[in-house]
Amino acid sequence: MATYETVSFEKVEEKIFRLTLNRPEKLNALSPQLLAEFDQVLDAFEADREASVLIIRGAGRAFCAGYDLQGTQQPGSRFTVSSDRVNLQKLVERWQRLWAIGKPTIAQVHGYCLAGATELAGHCDLVFASEDAQFGHPAGRTLGILPTLSMWPILMGPRKSKEFFFTGDLMSAAEALEAHLVNRVYPRDRLDTETLAYARRVALVPVELLALHKAAVNRWLEVQGIRALEQSAADLDCIAHQTDTVKNWMQASRERGLKEALSERDRPFAVKQ
Repeated sequence: MATYETVSFEKVEEKIFRLTLNRPEKLNALSPQLLAEFDQVLDAFEADREASVLIIRGAGRAFCAGYDLQGTQQPGSRFTVSSDRVNLQKLVERWQRLWAIGKPTIAQVHGYCLAGATELAGHCDLVFASEDAQFGHPAGRTLGILPTLSMWPILMGPRKSKEFFFTGDLMSAAEALEAHLVNRVYPRDRLDTETLAYARRVALVPVELLALHKAAVNRWLEVQGIRALEQSAADLDCIAHQTDTVKNWMQASRERGLKEALSERDRPFAVKQ
């Protein structure tokens, strides 16, 4: 297998493979390099005839804290509405590719699953979470909407989606289970074992039938217009980036540092009403 710097990819056992986001010091934030290596792993998994199931997890104390805000702007590049829209549509294409890949994928979530990480998990076929998992889009308080809305309106319905998008509050694993955002919740020390046990059962079914089961369910969503809905959300996020709120926050993060800007953003929401 290829060598990666920000992810690892391994064959766990026959037919079952595992991708691990491997930037634990950054809570596995989705940097441009990590996303590029993520794409390479999907290529390898899709091409491997022996592979039936892919488990995606994070190293360290969290699944993923979302997009790496310090690594999104390339040196010397110029931020424009057009370039922003192109980049957001590429993000949508990446997650739609994950969603449509012809084999089952399982997100194994522990700790934080925030912002862009909810897009990753939302486009996996299944999500198994530990009891300490937390889901949310706190970046929506100052940075805009999620380009794909993380499938939340589809998975949870519009009212529950708005409840959490409007405030950026975090959702516990128990709340996520009740809202149909995740499939199962386990104690942290059993998450690896239980996820692998389920993957073994999936791997008993021939991969060509797994692919058809997945395609049949996905086709139902495609008929409802899921691809166009996500592309439209990305365009609205592009508009959000041109608002005074987002521009002022980005300037504050450059002047005072990201950590202080995040702390100032989240302070008023510390006490959940």
